Amino acid sequence: MNRGQLATEFRRAGIEPGEHLIVHSSLKSLGQVDGGAPTVVEALLDVLGPRGHLLMPTFTYSLTMWSREPFDRIASKSRVGAVTEALRLHPRAVRSFHPTHSVAVVGPEAEEIVRNHLHATPIGEGSPFARMCERGGRILMLGTRQDTNSTLHYCEVAAALPYVRLPFTDGQDYEVAWFLNELGQIEYTQIFEVPGCSRGFRVVEEPLRRRGVLRDVNIGPAASQLLECQALVHAMRDLLAEQPGMLLCQTESCLICPKRRAFMETHPMG
Repeated sequence: MNRGQLATEFRRAGIEPGEHLIVHSSLKSLGQVDGGAPTVVEALLDVLGPRGHLLMPTFTYSLTMWSREPFDRIASKSRVGAVTEALRLHPRAVRSFHPTHSVAVVGPEAEEIVRNHLHATPIGEGSPFARMCERGGRILMLGTRQDTNSTLHYCEVAAALPYVRLPFTDGQDYEVAWFLNELGQIEYTQIFEVPGCSRGFRVVEEPLRRRGVLRDVNIGPAASQLLECQALVHAMRDLLAEQPGMLLCQTESCLICPKRRAFMETHPMG
């Protein structure tokens, strides 16, 4: 597919000019794309137009415990896919300053959307994801499913789940991240509400379909999903009130879900 064909596919799926769109993506799912990942970005921007906003994660997970390099807002590459890296490199993109869960945004209010991300939690209140939701944003899972939907981590926070402050490291309620400041010096910061595992997130797909929150769409050969952010948050608040641990995976070797599940047994909601 070329740029024009992709733009047609996005319009056919229901993407509209002027909207605020969070995109999680798989370039491979689209098959052959002329020009690769940058073409996908340009086609999305063609459809959204000058009043719209496009946000993608450019996560680096720069935690000292994982031996990642310190986060550099300018140079650190996105670790979450080729399309996200293409948006990071776009000349109109603004990247948030966050050492673990930065995002890139193109649009007239991009600076406001990414403002003070370091002083918010990664995907909690005051984060770019929350601000896109506040603006009535939608989420396009381009060739991906709910186990890559970062907004579900925001849903965990919005639902006031007790386990969200339980990190990977025992004995504390934060992780330590590091980054390069404007002088090129290394600084350290505490990260609270560290997003955990997302391997169990596909469990929400059928409940969300039944509620009309999740709509299946096709972008060329890519089976995709489209959701309204506020509707997702409201639906997940209800689902998580009924089953607080539903987003936690069942993998015994997981470094955080078993710990969070055990925590919920002694710290119930309400």
